[in-house]
Amino acid sequence: MKILKHNKKLAVFTATVIALAVSQSVSAAVVSFGGQVATDGSGKTSKKINADNTINALSDGFFVETFDKATAIDSLPLTPDESYNVAGASRGCAINSPLDVTASDSSVLNVRTGSVRNVAAAPAGDNTCYAYTTPSTVGVDSFVDIDYTNFLNSIGATVPSLAGSSVNYLGFYWGSVDTYNSFEFYSNDVLVGRITGDELLAELNGTAGDQVADSSNVYVNISFDASEAFNRLRVVSSGIAGEFDNIVVGLDKRDVPAPNSLAILGLGLLGLGMSKRFKK
Repeated sequence: MKILKHNKKLAVFTATVIALAVSQSVSAAVVSFGGQVATDGSGKTSKKINADNTINALSDGFFVETFDKATAIDSLPLTPDESYNVAGASRGCAINSPLDVTASDSSVLNVRTGSVRNVAAAPAGDNTCYAYTTPSTVGVDSFVDIDYTNFLNSIGATVPSLAGSSVNYLGFYWGSVDTYNSFEFYSNDVLVGRITGDELLAELNGTAGDQVADSSNVYVNISFDASEAFNRLRVVSSGIAGEFDNIVVGLDKRDVPAPNSLAILGLGLLGLGMSKRFKK
């Protein structure tokens, strides 16, 4: 059950760098916490895109799913999918980005605005559309798969420079993190790794279900090694509910600016102090 703490001292954090365990591999996806304030009223979003959840050009290699029709990527031949909208609570909502969505049950995935007690709580500061999971049976894991395979196979026809790309960056806004929620990352059917609510809350000293604290309403960033070839995200939940928004993916064929050496040094020092491995 979600809880709301009005007087909790907000945890302050910037980017925490940790390693995401991968199956019997020496490589590891790098996870960091922290994004930017979204100027479209959706709380937090990735620093990889504009603060209003738009992209400059498809050739930049970034794509965003906000669950809002207003921020659909116009250059892609997509029809907004409203089949997951909640009646009476989803004005302006739709799945409209380059992804295929499947769920373990037709009622598991929902898209809406606003919060309803014992149903779903909008991520902190998010006044727009967001997605959430509802388990078929409370206490039993249900899942939603967000698959980029078909998109990756076809993007070269729209943007030739991105042909043959794989996903090497994934970001998402995780709202009121609970211990019964987790996000899993797959290369086809191979589990690359997972982040559980328990692990995130422990890392940031957060409180499960807190609807306002930065330590439990978190923008999560994952950078994947080329060998991991991430192409599918699975959201798993056994309770009410798993809320998320502003999913951003980046493709490895995009032009990447040369990194700032000082920034790399600072990131390395931070990693030394706060590194840990997530359980696979």
